Amino acid sequence: MKRIIILWMLGVIPACAQNPKIVRGPYLQNFTSTSGVIRWRTDVPTDSRVYYGKELPKNAKSVYDARLTTEHELKLTGLSPNQIYFYSISTPQVVANQYVKTLPKSGSNQAIRVWALGDFGTGSKNQLMVRDAVKNFVKDKPIDAWIWLGDNAYGSGKDIEYQKNVFEVYQEDFFPNTKLWPNPGNHDYKDNPDAKKLAYYQNFTMPMNGEAGGLKSGTEAYYSFNMGNVHFVSVNSEETSADGTSIIDSTGQQAQWLKRDLAANKLPWTIVYFHEPPYSKGSHDTDTDEEMTKVRQQIVPIFDRYHVDLVLAGHSHSYERTWPIRGHVGQNDSFDPNKHVLAKEIKPNHYVVDKSSQGTIYIVAGSGGQLGKSQPSFPLKSSAFSTVALGGSLILDIKDRKLVGQWIGSDGKVHDEFSIQK
Repeated sequence: MKRIIILWMLGVIPACAQNPKIVRGPYLQNFTSTSGVIRWRTDVPTDSRVYYGKELPKNAKSVYDARLTTEHELKLTGLSPNQIYFYSISTPQVVANQYVKTLPKSGSNQAIRVWALGDFGTGSKNQLMVRDAVKNFVKDKPIDAWIWLGDNAYGSGKDIEYQKNVFEVYQEDFFPNTKLWPNPGNHDYKDNPDAKKLAYYQNFTMPMNGEAGGLKSGTEAYYSFNMGNVHFVSVNSEETSADGTSIIDSTGQQAQWLKRDLAANKLPWTIVYFHEPPYSKGSHDTDTDEEMTKVRQQIVPIFDRYHVDLVLAGHSHSYERTWPIRGHVGQNDSFDPNKHVLAKEIKPNHYVVDKSSQGTIYIVAGSGGQLGKSQPSFPLKSSAFSTVALGGSLILDIKDRKLVGQWIGSDGKVHDEFSIQK
């Protein structure tokens, strides 16, 4: 009997004793002003521990889960708002780029910086150039929120595609210290709106219960969160909800939640983002695409009603920005600037707005990796700036009552800049 036990131990101990290797992450999810989630993947099952603190290893705290797994997900709680915390996996030693800054309190006027890009996970040269352009642009003013606009991993949103074209591409410079708020696209769904067990949902942790601000959605498919004086809403343009409806059904489950969430918001800025745009003449045409036409007809009136400031989307492999517009649900030829543009332009591309003179700026930022051609009727009549000449991504800086947007091309240059003053 003793011999059997010894042999059993000899067989088991090497498997447990081998040093696990982190093969994905760490990356930051669902961070608020007082809590947040850190995730990572190991090559073999092991327990989970994160050390964290304002200084490491001095006064380090830790959170631990004894369950053996390769998919690690630990929640940090009791954090202070607007505070930098250093963290480390398994050991309290300092790791240079592993830190996180908690969100400012909801409603504060502190400056925040947002990076938004879509259609990026291609593994292409353009993706790497767009990444490096942003890295060089942000320098010592880091990103507070990293927003994905869908089609994150080409070609069909498989886990191996996320690993190769997303995690490995952005791991060194962004994942360990940049708070991520993702949104899915049609490629992430494999073009199947009823697919639920996707790599997207396995890989990311989104707020379901209103814990980051906004109303409880009860699903990771769509959600909202607050950051300073900005209310963000991630809408799902791809999935069919439990009631059999999608976002284009204005009386459906998701659209009704969206209306309630926007109505409840008291913050001065509102930014909504999703994958399929209501206005585009890039690689997709919103005049001829049935789904995007319905987004414009059914959902744009909701944005008008609740005075949404910015709507961000991808899908078209272009950069397109409209003027602040309102009341335009028809096709491109029906656009009338005298009727639909609603803002005071103090100088080109710089607007002063109030609720009586506020339109919504619609932006397509879908060239973070994938590139494409434009429609013959490009650009939109409502377009203030558009290009398909090169890839890029969008940086938003918001402080108090001013928002500044800059589109950074893959060449590192600022090709478009606009501002809104309230």
